[in-house]
Amino acid sequence: MSASTSTNPAGGLPLLIDNGTLELTSVIGTGAYGVVYLAVDYKYAQPLWRAVKCLRRHGLDSRQRHFQRREIALHRLASAHPSIIAMDRMIEEGDNVYVVMEFGDEGDLFAMITDKQRYVGDDELIRDVFLQLLDGVAWLHSLGISHRDIKPENIVCSQDGTRVRICDFGLATSEQESSEFGCGSTFYIAPECLGDWFPENTSYPTRPVDVWSLGVILVNLVCGRNPWRIASPSDESFNSFLNDPTFLRRILPISSQCLFVLQQIFTIDPAERISLAALRKLVLEVETFSMGEEELRYAHYAAQNPSNVSTPQYQSVDALMPVQEIPEELEWQAEETVFGFDELETPSLRADSGPLSSPVHRSRSSSSNGGSLPPTPQLVAEGGLTLPNQQYHQHHHFFEALKGVTSSSISELRVNPISPDIALATSPNPFFR
Repeated sequence: MSASTSTNPAGGLPLLIDNGTLELTSVIGTGAYGVVYLAVDYKYAQPLWRAVKCLRRHGLDSRQRHFQRREIALHRLASAHPSIIAMDRMIEEGDNVYVVMEFGDEGDLFAMITDKQRYVGDDELIRDVFLQLLDGVAWLHSLGISHRDIKPENIVCSQDGTRVRICDFGLATSEQESSEFGCGSTFYIAPECLGDWFPENTSYPTRPVDVWSLGVILVNLVCGRNPWRIASPSDESFNSFLNDPTFLRRILPISSQCLFVLQQIFTIDPAERISLAALRKLVLEVETFSMGEEELRYAHYAAQNPSNVSTPQYQSVDALMPVQEIPEELEWQAEETVFGFDELETPSLRADSGPLSSPVHRSRSSSSNGGSLPPTPQLVAEGGLTLPNQQYHQHHHFFEALKGVTSSSISELRVNPISPDIALATSPNPFFR
């Protein structure tokens, strides 16, 4: 059976392509310029499940054609790393291009965090998953590629959420500097991409953008929430963080060490943002990413009595506790409501609320050719930042309670950041967002 002239075959499914070696069985995702199919690949000794992105070859304007070619080329260049979803082959047949990729059998990281609540309270799993993502981004940067849309919806999971791989190169670029402002997804976009912090800048460096997005994902993994809606001057939570670097510990159950790491990531000036090598070193040193029991009780007390508490930065838990004991009348509140102290001020983790405005170009930007494949970078940071010594007491009851909470405000739609096309959140595959 030959391929149809549309990404939605008129003859229906299943559909055989590539000389009968690839059978498209069902639709698992849709996007602006094509469809993603679940497929069975008979090319090898044993049949394999595949995700096949079907793109139109004709009827595209020059900009759409450029984006399509760029996405395929950069993904193919990057797919050798275990933290990047592998591209097996590309097929041109009829009016379509079929990009054959690994299939993420457990959906995306967004569902793993929100539906299965897989990571909250598990420090070693958080560390392992985060370092997989960090190493994948480091590999991209070593090739001269910036992803620019790192978010849970673009991360494929397998092996019960312990293995993660980055996908969707629709916004990836080989430019070291870009003038495409407004390029990214709301919760994860770096402030320099918005163009409203330093309007006089005509471009921004692309690699620090991915570091910023990793910081938001770290918050997602630790808390199952977002720190703010967007890193814009108009966002109240983000401005509160800029005015008070300890703000995140008042609204999220993160440890002092985790806060220290996040402060190195969340800098307005991308030139001051921590490097991936230094970030990897810090993450390996973290004892726990979440608040211990005493820290949780104190955070709740401090939130209710801000005038009575002075919080020194990066000190031990004992030093963080107020001189006076928590008043007896507030004891029961700390015991009963400490699990929900962040609910009122942080946005729940949900799929991107919508596309940003179309990218705005301000000037011609320089580019970097990735060239041949170099070895995986050895991220060894000598010297530099180290975490302060601190005391921690894990509060297992807190995490059990948090794992049982499901936010009712999780969006039912996921939005492709390039176009207003939408796909159902129940779609099990994130290859088109």
